[in-house]
Amino acid sequence: MQTRFAHTLEPDQDEYLVHCPSEYLAIVDLESYRTFVGKDADHLDMMAHLHNQMKALTAVAWGAPQRALNFRIRVTEDDRVVDHAGYTRHTTTASGWVRTDGHLVLTSHDRLFDCAQHRTHDLFQGRRLSKLSRPRLLRVPPGIYAVLVYYHFPFPDPDWADGESWSEPKIHYTVLLRHYPFPPPRVAPVRLSAGLIPWAGQEAAGQPWGGHFERYEGGE
Repeated sequence: MQTRFAHTLEPDQDEYLVHCPSEYLAIVDLESYRTFVGKDADHLDMMAHLHNQMKALTAVAWGAPQRALNFRIRVTEDDRVVDHAGYTRHTTTASGWVRTDGHLVLTSHDRLFDCAQHRTHDLFQGRRLSKLSRPRLLRVPPGIYAVLVYYHFPFPDPDWADGESWSEPKIHYTVLLRHYPFPPPRVAPVRLSAGLIPWAGQEAAGQPWGGHFERYEGGE
């Protein structure tokens, strides 16, 4: 089994990593992303599958050059961070939404396509990949994430923002994970026999009228 590269993302702390993708990149939820498509799946099937998974909020994917790329990844609940990135001259490459219980995976086409064709393969076990192309496990707080991907190059004017941390040319992509906690669970109404509240106890609740009545013999 290949080594699993894991990163724990702390809120409002930048995490840096290098990844070499094939065709496209994706951030998928480890638990809910459906990996297998069919043993005869082709590239068109894979694109359709990714489209469906993105609609199901289990994945966000975007095209990327096939070369070693430097990433800055940040989890945040601060809208000012998102607004700041939005007003820079970096290009928003992709955006989407993903739900997770705390484990996201940064990966690319080679791994996802391998999983799509082999039922026994998963995001961390399958066809051997080079070290820089292996999936990265991202440990994050559980919740719903707005994924915002910013493309950092080419720079038409490298000196436009000297000293600006978001303009570092050695970074190819900034990925912002805007975190929204899961809403608190709602208490669902309990479906009861005959739709009545069992106020008379378990035995009485089993009666179709919801309770037990003594037989009336007449008289005062």
